[in-house]
Amino acid sequence: MYQKTVLPNGIRIITERLPHVRSVTLGAWFEVGSRQEEPEEWGMSHFVEHMMFKGTSRHSAREIAEIMDQRGGQLNAFTEKEQTCYYFKVLDEHFPVAAALLQDMLLNSLFLPEEVEKEKNVVLEELRMYEDSPEDFVHDLFADVLWPGDTLGKNILGSEDTIRAFSSQRLKEYVAKHYTADRLIIACVGNIHHAQVVEAFAEAFAVLPKGQRQLAVLPTYKAGGCRFEDKDIEQVHLCLGAPAISRRDSRKYSLQVLDAILGGGVSSLLFQQLREELGLVYSTYSFNALYSDIGCYGVYAGFGPENWGRVWDVLTEIFRDIPGLITDTMVERAKQQLRSGLVLSLESTSTRMARLAKGEMYDGGPLAPEVILQHIGAVQHGQVVELAREIYDPQRWSWAAVGPSQLLREDVLCRKIC
Repeated sequence: MYQKTVLPNGIRIITERLPHVRSVTLGAWFEVGSRQEEPEEWGMSHFVEHMMFKGTSRHSAREIAEIMDQRGGQLNAFTEKEQTCYYFKVLDEHFPVAAALLQDMLLNSLFLPEEVEKEKNVVLEELRMYEDSPEDFVHDLFADVLWPGDTLGKNILGSEDTIRAFSSQRLKEYVAKHYTADRLIIACVGNIHHAQVVEAFAEAFAVLPKGQRQLAVLPTYKAGGCRFEDKDIEQVHLCLGAPAISRRDSRKYSLQVLDAILGGGVSSLLFQQLREELGLVYSTYSFNALYSDIGCYGVYAGFGPENWGRVWDVLTEIFRDIPGLITDTMVERAKQQLRSGLVLSLESTSTRMARLAKGEMYDGGPLAPEVILQHIGAVQHGQVVELAREIYDPQRWSWAAVGPSQLLREDVLCRKIC
C-alpha cells in the first residue's frame, strides 16, 4: 500500500514501505524531458541531468561520487521524452545521507562554465557512441519518420551543434523554467516510513516555485513514411511500425498482450518464424513507446542485406494475417507471461519506485499490483484482435532502416506494407 502527501507548493511525495528489505530506492522525477525542448534547446534536458553531478555549493563532483561509493550505494539518473529522473539506492540506514545529497544536487548545482565546457565533450562522445549503435539509432530514425519535425521524433541527446551552443546561463534558465514544484514527484520504496520522507524534503523543497505547466502539442503523423540511412556495417537494422494508443488509454493492457504474442519472447510469432523456423535473423522483437497523449508500436529485426526481401515478406504476411493468427491459447499464455513478469518485478525496490512515479504521472495515482493483475486478467481475445486490426492497418505503417546501401536491392526504398 502506498501513501501520498502533496506539499503546499504542489510537490507530490509517494512512498511504499517494505519492512522486510534493507534497501531504500529514492527517486526525484521531474515531468520534463526532450519533448518539452525548443529547437535551440535540443538535448538540454539530458545535458542538465549530467550537470547535476558536476558540483554544488557544498560538494565537488568527486565528493558527490565518494559519498555514495563510501556507503556502497547507487546514484544515477536518466532522461526520457517526458521525464527526467535522479535516483539513489542505499541501505535504509543511509537514507538521510541520500536525501540530503539529492536536495543539494537539485537545489545547489553550480553549472560552472568550465564544467559545462568539459561536459560537452563527454556528451558528444555519448552521442557518437549512440550513432555507432545501429540498433539504438534506427529506433530514433523510425520515430523521426513517424513524427517528422516534432520533438517526439528527435533523439534525447541533441545534435553536435546544439550541444556545443549550450552555456552555463542557458542551462540555469532551463532549470528555473522547468524544475518547478508542480512537475516534481518524490517516489521512495523500501524500509522507510512515509513521515521520514516527507520530513526530509518538505522544508528543503519549499523554495521551489509552483511554475506553470505547458501542455504538449499533439504531433502530426506522417502516414507511409520511409527512410534509409547508409552505414558501413554488416547488417540491416529495420524498424517497422505505426502510431498507437497513449499511456492513458485503457486498452494498454490489450496492447501488452498483443505485444507479448507478436514479439515479447522466444515463443512469440516473430521469434519463432524469423529465427527458429527460417533462420533469417539473430535478434527480432516488438516494441511500444507510450506517451501521455500518443504512442507508437512496431517491430525490430536485424539481418544480413541478402535477406531483406525474405524478412520483409514474412513481416508483411504476419501483419496481414495476425488478427486471424491470434488464438485463445495465445492470449491466455501472454496474460500469464505478463502476470508472472509483474510479480517478479515487484522484488525490486527500484522497479517499484518507478511504478509509483509513472502511475502518478499517467494514471492519476499508482495502481496497486493487484489492480494491474486484474486488468491483465480481464483482457479478452476479441479485444486483442480488434486492437490488432486497428494497429495493423497497412495505410498507417512506416519504416526506417540502417545498413549498407550498396548491398541492398535497388527497390528497397520503394517497399511498402501491403
